[in-house]
Amino acid sequence: MYRVIECLTHEHNHWLVAVAALVCVIGSCLSVLISRRILGSGGRRQQVQLVLGSLIAGATIWSTHFIAMLAYDPGFEHGYEPVLTGLSLAVAVGGMLLSNATIAFVTGSFRWIIAGAGFGLTVSTMHYTGMSAYLLPGTLVWNPGTVLVSVLLGMTLGAAAYHRVLFPVTRYCWLGGSALMVLAICTMHFTGMTAFALEFSPLIEVPPQVLPDAVLGLMISAVTAVILVVGFAAISIEVNIEREALEQLEHTAHHDHLTGLPNRLELSRQMERFERAMKQKHDLHAAVMTIDLDLFKEINDLHGHAAGDAVLKEIALRLRSCCAEGEFVARTGGDEFVALKLGIRSAQEVEDFAQRLNRQITTPVELEFVSAALRASVGAATTLEHGRVAEDLLQKSDLAMYRAKMHADKLLCFYDPELDEQSRDRLQLISDLRQAASRGQFELVYQLQNDLISLAPVGFEVLIRWNHPEKGRISPAEFIPVAEETGLIREIGLWVLRTACMEAATWTKPFSVAVNVAPQQLVQPTFLEHLSDILIESRLPPERLELEVTEASIIEDQELTIDVMHKIKAMGVRIAMDDFGTGYSSLATLQAFPFDKIKIDQSFVQDVHTDHQRAAIVRSTLLLGDALKIPVLAEGVEQESELSFLRSENCTFVQGYYFGKPLSLQEVQKIVGPDDLEAAS
Repeated sequence: MYRVIECLTHEHNHWLVAVAALVCVIGSCLSVLISRRILGSGGRRQQVQLVLGSLIAGATIWSTHFIAMLAYDPGFEHGYEPVLTGLSLAVAVGGMLLSNATIAFVTGSFRWIIAGAGFGLTVSTMHYTGMSAYLLPGTLVWNPGTVLVSVLLGMTLGAAAYHRVLFPVTRYCWLGGSALMVLAICTMHFTGMTAFALEFSPLIEVPPQVLPDAVLGLMISAVTAVILVVGFAAISIEVNIEREALEQLEHTAHHDHLTGLPNRLELSRQMERFERAMKQKHDLHAAVMTIDLDLFKEINDLHGHAAGDAVLKEIALRLRSCCAEGEFVARTGGDEFVALKLGIRSAQEVEDFAQRLNRQITTPVELEFVSAALRASVGAATTLEHGRVAEDLLQKSDLAMYRAKMHADKLLCFYDPELDEQSRDRLQLISDLRQAASRGQFELVYQLQNDLISLAPVGFEVLIRWNHPEKGRISPAEFIPVAEETGLIREIGLWVLRTACMEAATWTKPFSVAVNVAPQQLVQPTFLEHLSDILIESRLPPERLELEVTEASIIEDQELTIDVMHKIKAMGVRIAMDDFGTGYSSLATLQAFPFDKIKIDQSFVQDVHTDHQRAAIVRSTLLLGDALKIPVLAEGVEQESELSFLRSENCTFVQGYYFGKPLSLQEVQKIVGPDDLEAAS
């Protein structure tokens, strides 16, 4: 140990030693940083980092050695053999390439030992190769024990350095790894410098030096500095690229890709900030508003989704531009937005903010390929009245928005616990309805249709029932309007049609089965394809299926509907006009469309024998059907006197509670079984 200190303090140029130490520290820091980046990369990027890291680490080891050697003053002539000097540089770079490759490609918890020991061996091999290039007027005699100690020190400290690289405990562990790497290089070098003695020989001549040691040391330092600067620049560029990529990824994750507005994820983050701010300052208040664009669906339907996207971009730009400090607007999906306002003192400020946003929405959008005018429905909840939990406020504003949609004359509705509880129940109903079919909660029941002369059953009308697991049986009058409004009637109607055909196909006797078709189903582009697939799948003869449609199904687009109905009839399926008399163009409809049956609505059949107006309507309908050669079925027959009236007026078919309530599938099986018709009648 004393010999090492003496060597360092008495036999070296301290200025060059300082330069060597500076090169060693900077190079070691860069080497450790690049080694850590090698761990988290792959492919071509990892290959580049392997080469760059090995070049920097090898140059650091080599230049530290030779600058320190130039700082060493043996007291007589000396020089350096160029081939071995160059070989020592190659040894340093190649050895570091193997050590870094171990980090990149070797798996296992002990790879730090292999990589670190490889680093120490690289330093030692480079050192003693370089020392063999040291020209002196004599022969170097080595002390094997000291050589071994220098090698072991380099390997041990190198392994410790790589342990910090591979297993960091904190973000600053790279500093410890760099310090250990510097210590490994310097300890190995200065210990190795004490491992030899010189035996002078007059037979060995040292060629004169071209350049003094100090000049040569500065030249090596300059070249190494260039390499280190290149490495530092490469790391800086890569870090900046990564930072920009992460910032871009962060922005993409928290912003809507179409409009550029903050998305639902960013909204949650902002609401958490608002909530923290309100907890720190109890007299601070905020408002949450849910905004839905009315009439936006019409833009998509009329002009296409590209036009709808352009309108959304324009609206988003306007909303963002009108927000002041403490105000925030996000797009949460489709045509729905959420606005936050911090620092309110009264409900009037919330109304003013809503009006400001509404003006941006209602100002007509004039673009090159679309001109549109929108309205907004806004629901609001504030910490002044509705609590201070952000998520609760958002849910309450959403409920208030649905109430605003039901009152077109009101722009803004504040949350009202009593009124909005109805909206909550409705939303829950929609959610349950959406999953009812997949959960097996729907059931079909069958209402008899009878021949009026013989009173024998001729068919069944299919009716749907919903057996809710918590609420029990829910009336169709409650959930069918909701299904029609939300569009769920398409999926529900398809389920009814498929199930009815499957069940009817198993009946022994060929009774007809009548299925109601909602207006939204009839105009679906895929309806005819679904109908054909169901008939093929169930093997139900088409003539046994009857589809019941109302005037609401055909008045919106008569040209399309009449084309669809003719294609349905071409399949062999019959079509009945349901609820006749309740529309406003029944006669024209009968003339234009190919109906196979007319169904008189039950509202006209009830007490028809005592109500002269109803009797007149029923007689007119029966006469019209007779004139057009279309059979008529009267719905809702419950009394014998109603039945007698219809018989006297030559009605063809009847159905109603007079013949019993709708039947379950098991009850229907008793009627359609082998001994059915005579026994049942």
